[in-house]
Amino acid sequence: MILKSQSDLKKILSKLRNKNKTIGAMSGGYDLLHKGHQNAIIFSSKQVDNLFVLVNSDSSIKKYKGESRPINNEQKRLRDLNLFNEKNYYILFDELIPNNLLEIIKPDKYFISPEWSKSPVETLVLNKFKTEVLKHPHLKNFSTSNSIDSTLDSKGAIFLDRDGTINFDCGYLNNIESINISKENFLGLENLNNLNFNIFIITNQSGVSKGLISKKEFETVNNEILKQIRKNNGRVDKTYVDFSDSKNPSKFRKPNTGLVEEAVNEFKISLAKSWLVGDKDTDILLGKLCNIKTIYIKNKLYKYNSILKPDFVCRNLMEASKIIKEFQ
Repeated sequence: MILKSQSDLKKILSKLRNKNKTIGAMSGGYDLLHKGHQNAIIFSSKQVDNLFVLVNSDSSIKKYKGESRPINNEQKRLRDLNLFNEKNYYILFDELIPNNLLEIIKPDKYFISPEWSKSPVETLVLNKFKTEVLKHPHLKNFSTSNSIDSTLDSKGAIFLDRDGTINFDCGYLNNIESINISKENFLGLENLNNLNFNIFIITNQSGVSKGLISKKEFETVNNEILKQIRKNNGRVDKTYVDFSDSKNPSKFRKPNTGLVEEAVNEFKISLAKSWLVGDKDTDILLGKLCNIKTIYIKNKLYKYNSILKPDFVCRNLMEASKIIKEFQ
């Protein structure tokens, strides 16, 4: 059954809960519905009384996969799913991740691909309801990407935190004399320059709103960092910055996704092919909220407090560049 609104969803859930039905959920784009999708849905359906399949809307898929996707629009994808199994419930979501719908559904079981089973962002919601997270089967060589011309796809991006990731974190950096970038990081940036990615700096600079540094000082320091990166054969395509602080955060302050979405809109990149590299748990949370692979650069100055774990951990950008190249 195709559900047209959250209101319909809540009515159905109320009826099922009154009957003590076991409720499951899973999510995905389900573009060009194939055997891999079907096998996962069949498996998940058998584990619960009722399965809710949360489907990325067209706008959600474009943000994640790029401007050439989806191949089939959201209405056709919903119809194809319903024709395959009309006993399940299907509903669209516009965000990059399904957490808002999961807050409503409160599933007993959540089914996820093995690829995303390591510390999935959905656990931010599911842990509250003690939801059991289960891996559904993955059939090799079955994917929508394998069925289309990959040359039409947008390329990915590498989102780099600045202070503590590129340069040594000395607090509120307000002069070029204090810039310190290690040899390993310069080599890592050179390696990244040779890969087929856009490269962005994405940084919180709350010192500006706190009056500890000026915008002019930030720009002077940042321009010098970019100059040194270029001099050492690296590249940064653009710096995205937010000046708000944690007491009054804007939608662009990490871990909010505004800066990443701004880059997606401007450069038409694919988040599905992208990486986030940073030295704080807020960086990793940002990557998880955007459903992209994450690399944590160890920083002894900060304690890692998030329940979400990074996909990879390393010491510097040289090591990070090797990880990214391996998975390119």
